[in-house]
Amino acid sequence: MCLYITGHLDTVFPGEYRKEILRYLYCHQNEDGGWGLHIEGHSTMFCTTLSYICMRILGEGRDGGRDNACARGRKWILDRGGVTSIPSWGKTWLSIFGLFDWSGSNPMPPEFWLFPSRLPMHPAKMWCHCRLVYMPMS
Repeated sequence: MCLYITGHLDTVFPGEYRKEILRYLYCHQNEDGGWGLHIEGHSTMFCTTLSYICMRILGEGRDGGRDNACARGRKWILDRGGVTSIPSWGKTWLSIFGLFDWSGSNPMPPEFWLFPSRLPMHPAKMWCHCRLVYMPMS
Protein backbone atom coordinates (compact mmCIF):
# COMPACT_ATOMS: atom_id res chain seq x y z
CA MET A 1 0.00 0.00 0.00
CA CYS A 2 2.82 2.37 0.86
CA LEU A 3 4.57 1.58 -2.43
CA TYR A 4 1.38 2.38 -4.32
CA ILE A 5 0.86 5.66 -2.46
CA THR A 6 4.46 6.77 -3.07
CA GLY A 7 4.40 5.70 -6.73
CA HIS A 8 7.08 3.01 -6.37
CA LEU A 9 4.93 -0.10 -6.78
CA ASP A 10 6.10 -0.90 -10.32
CA THR A 11 9.74 -0.28 -9.41
CA VAL A 12 9.82 -2.62 -6.41
CA PHE A 13 7.33 -5.21 -7.71
CA PRO A 14 7.78 -5.91 -11.44
CA GLY A 15 5.00 -7.73 -13.29
CA GLU A 16 6.07 -11.24 -12.28
CA TYR A 17 6.13 -10.31 -8.59
CA ARG A 18 2.65 -8.78 -8.80
CA LYS A 19 1.43 -11.91 -10.59
CA GLU A 20 2.74 -14.13 -7.76
CA ILE A 21 1.21 -11.92 -5.04
CA LEU A 22 -2.14 -12.18 -6.82
CA ARG A 23 -1.74 -15.95 -7.15
CA TYR A 24 -1.15 -16.17 -3.40
CA LEU A 25 -4.35 -14.20 -2.76
CA TYR A 26 -6.36 -16.38 -5.16
CA CYS A 27 -5.10 -19.56 -3.49
CA HIS A 28 -6.00 -18.38 0.00
CA GLN A 29 -9.42 -16.90 -0.62
CA ASN A 30 -11.98 -18.73 1.48
CA GLU A 31 -14.95 -20.46 -0.12
CA ASP A 32 -17.26 -17.74 1.21
CA GLY A 33 -15.31 -15.14 -0.81
CA GLY A 34 -13.41 -13.53 2.06
CA TRP A 35 -9.92 -13.82 3.50
CA GLY A 36 -8.76 -14.61 7.01
CA LEU A 37 -5.87 -13.40 9.12
CA HIS A 38 -3.92 -16.53 8.16
CA ILE A 39 -4.35 -19.12 5.42
CA GLU A 40 -6.66 -21.31 7.51
CA GLY A 41 -8.50 -18.49 9.27
CA HIS A 42 -12.15 -17.63 8.91
CA SER A 43 -12.97 -14.56 6.81
CA THR A 44 -12.79 -11.19 8.53
CA MET A 45 -13.73 -7.71 7.38
CA PHE A 46 -10.21 -6.39 7.96
CA CYS A 47 -8.43 -9.08 5.96
CA THR A 48 -11.02 -9.27 3.20
CA THR A 49 -11.04 -5.51 2.65
CA LEU A 50 -7.25 -5.22 2.61
CA SER A 51 -6.90 -8.24 0.31
CA TYR A 52 -9.49 -6.77 -2.06
CA ILE A 53 -7.67 -3.42 -2.10
CA CYS A 54 -4.36 -5.20 -2.65
CA MET A 55 -5.76 -7.02 -5.68
CA ARG A 56 -7.09 -3.78 -7.13
CA ILE A 57 -3.76 -2.00 -6.55
CA LEU A 58 -1.96 -4.86 -8.28
CA GLY A 59 -4.08 -4.35 -11.38
CA GLU A 60 -7.12 -6.58 -11.04
CA GLY A 61 -10.35 -5.14 -12.36
CA ARG A 62 -13.49 -4.71 -10.32
CA ASP A 63 -14.76 -8.18 -11.25
CA GLY A 64 -11.39 -9.67 -12.17
CA GLY A 65 -9.11 -12.32 -10.86
CA ARG A 66 -9.12 -16.06 -11.02
CA ASP A 67 -12.64 -17.36 -10.32
CA ASN A 68 -13.88 -13.74 -10.07
CA ALA A 69 -11.91 -13.25 -6.83
CA CYS A 70 -12.50 -9.48 -6.70
CA ALA A 71 -16.23 -9.80 -7.26
CA ARG A 72 -16.51 -12.54 -4.62
CA GLY A 73 -14.48 -10.51 -2.12
CA ARG A 74 -16.56 -7.37 -2.74
CA LYS A 75 -19.77 -9.39 -2.35
CA TRP A 76 -18.50 -10.76 0.98
CA ILE A 77 -17.85 -7.19 2.18
CA LEU A 78 -21.21 -5.85 0.99
CA ASP A 79 -23.16 -8.82 2.36
CA ARG A 80 -21.86 -7.90 5.81
CA GLY A 81 -22.83 -4.25 5.69
CA GLY A 82 -19.76 -2.79 4.00
CA VAL A 83 -16.49 -1.53 5.40
CA THR A 84 -18.02 0.48 8.23
CA SER A 85 -17.47 -2.56 10.48
CA ILE A 86 -13.75 -2.77 9.73
CA PRO A 87 -11.49 -2.21 12.78
CA SER A 88 -9.71 1.13 13.27
CA TRP A 89 -6.51 -0.10 11.63
CA GLY A 90 -8.43 -0.73 8.40
CA LYS A 91 -10.34 2.56 8.63
CA THR A 92 -7.02 4.39 8.77
CA TRP A 93 -5.77 2.71 5.58
CA LEU A 94 -9.08 3.31 3.83
CA SER A 95 -8.97 6.97 4.88
CA ILE A 96 -5.41 7.33 3.57
CA PHE A 97 -6.64 6.04 0.21
CA GLY A 98 -9.61 8.40 0.26
CA LEU A 99 -12.09 5.50 0.41
CA PHE A 100 -13.40 6.24 3.91
CA ASP A 101 -14.08 9.58 5.52
CA TRP A 102 -11.66 10.50 8.30
CA SER A 103 -14.59 11.46 10.51
CA GLY A 104 -15.45 7.75 10.72
CA SER A 105 -12.08 6.89 12.25
CA ASN A 106 -11.47 7.02 15.97
CA PRO A 107 -8.85 9.66 16.73
CA MET A 108 -5.55 8.64 18.27
CA PRO A 109 -4.05 11.92 19.48
CA PRO A 110 -0.23 11.96 19.60
CA GLU A 111 -0.38 13.35 23.14
CA PHE A 112 -1.51 9.88 24.24
CA TRP A 113 2.13 8.79 23.99
CA LEU A 114 3.19 11.51 26.45
CA PHE A 115 1.07 10.20 29.34
CA PRO A 116 3.01 9.20 32.46
CA SER A 117 3.90 5.52 32.33
CA ARG A 118 2.29 4.91 35.73
CA LEU A 119 -1.19 5.36 34.20
CA PRO A 120 -3.07 2.12 33.43
CA MET A 121 -3.82 3.23 29.85
CA HIS A 122 -0.24 4.07 28.90
CA PRO A 123 0.72 2.75 25.42
CA ALA A 124 3.68 0.86 26.89
CA LYS A 125 1.09 -1.47 28.43
CA MET A 126 -0.53 -2.26 25.07
CA TRP A 127 0.04 -5.47 23.17
CA CYS A 128 3.21 -4.94 21.08
CA HIS A 129 1.39 -5.16 17.73
CA CYS A 130 -1.15 -2.57 18.80
CA ARG A 131 1.57 -0.28 20.06
CA LEU A 132 3.48 -0.49 16.77
CA VAL A 133 0.35 0.21 14.73
CA TYR A 134 -1.19 2.96 16.83
CA MET A 135 1.98 5.03 17.07
CA PRO A 136 2.15 5.84 13.34
CA MET A 137 -1.65 6.24 13.32
CA SER A 138 -1.23 9.03 15.85
